[in-house]
Amino acid sequence: MDVKLLTGAAVARALEKLIETHEEVHWAVAWGTYSTLARSLFAQPAKIRAVTFGLAFAQTDPDLVDAMVGRKGCRVVTSFPKGTYHPKVYAFQTGDRVEAVLGSANFTQGGLGRNHEASVLISGTTRDALLADLLAFTARSAKLGKPVSRDLADRYRLSCKIAARKPRPTRDPLDDVPEARVRGLASPITRMNWEQYLRALEGPTEHDIDQSLALLRTAQGWLSAGASFGALTTPQRKAIAGVIGMQDRALDEELDQDWGWFGSMRGAGDFMNRVAENDRFLAKAIDSIPHRGEITRDHYERFSKLFVDAFRDSDRTGNVPTASRLLAMKRPDVFLCVSKPNRAAAAEEMGFARSTLRLENYWDRVVEVIRASEWYNTSKPDGREGQIWECRAALLDALLYRPG
Repeated sequence: MDVKLLTGAAVARALEKLIETHEEVHWAVAWGTYSTLARSLFAQPAKIRAVTFGLAFAQTDPDLVDAMVGRKGCRVVTSFPKGTYHPKVYAFQTGDRVEAVLGSANFTQGGLGRNHEASVLISGTTRDALLADLLAFTARSAKLGKPVSRDLADRYRLSCKIAARKPRPTRDPLDDVPEARVRGLASPITRMNWEQYLRALEGPTEHDIDQSLALLRTAQGWLSAGASFGALTTPQRKAIAGVIGMQDRALDEELDQDWGWFGSMRGAGDFMNRVAENDRFLAKAIDSIPHRGEITRDHYERFSKLFVDAFRDSDRTGNVPTASRLLAMKRPDVFLCVSKPNRAAAAEEMGFARSTLRLENYWDRVVEVIRASEWYNTSKPDGREGQIWECRAALLDALLYRPG
């Protein structure tokens, strides 16, 4: 049995040669990237006996997982009971001759070139205990994984988008994308890029985008300047809540806008009363959402609890339309007001039954779909596009609004 040290790009060169010269490929690798070397491997599918990659912390390239869909012998480890699926074993076999690369290098651009890695190339036969054990290890590793279906690959790609927004990605990323949510998270809305989203907003919609932006800027100015929603004037609170009347609108130029955009709530009597009475729980709910920075599920859940508390003495409780109206005014970069005129289109596009939307599931069914969208995750542009970007979630209403 021969052993040779490999460092740097020598690992990639060795793998390329071994893929070409051997009849069977047996791999167990933590993470991988869809590269020229990967394409060389998949171009010879008859050689693949067991090639198993891990998905931990969303470190494997979703393009690599896509390339594994339906391929015999290819598997992914979607979860691991304790610790992390973390091997780097590349074994090759022709008859009783075996060669293996074993070391620190993942099947990634860094692992196969950029990083400071150390591996060994071991050459021998199936009679060598170490090489026989490595082949057995790749077989056991394959049993930890599952074949790659189209649905699994779609779920993983979506989970990578969610993981990219987290300070620390989930160890088992598919946990962030339950199968029941795949339809919504893979909706046509999520596949639009920024340019397509802009064209749709500027197209024939019921909204005037510039006037919509002016309204949102007014609300943002009030909310960022005041110490609390409760410190605003009654007409300002009514305007933000979408319940202002013509008499109050006539008081000044800022108030004299069409506050029915992004959801008129004038039919919600109990909600109108809470706003007029300056209910302290309602004010605390709005104040609990930060003016800037990351919005988390914990922020939303605190808001929801306080919002419901505002209706503790009412026969009717506030629900998604009134709550999401306030959220969209406070943070139009994160929240969409879902109310009667856009609810049917939102349900269709985001993959939920419109009668089932509740405060308890609004985050998963609406916010997470928006946050998984390609257009949402673009970098902030300059100028007017930057203003649209800052309100991009609330402005989705322009595409979903169905008058009458």
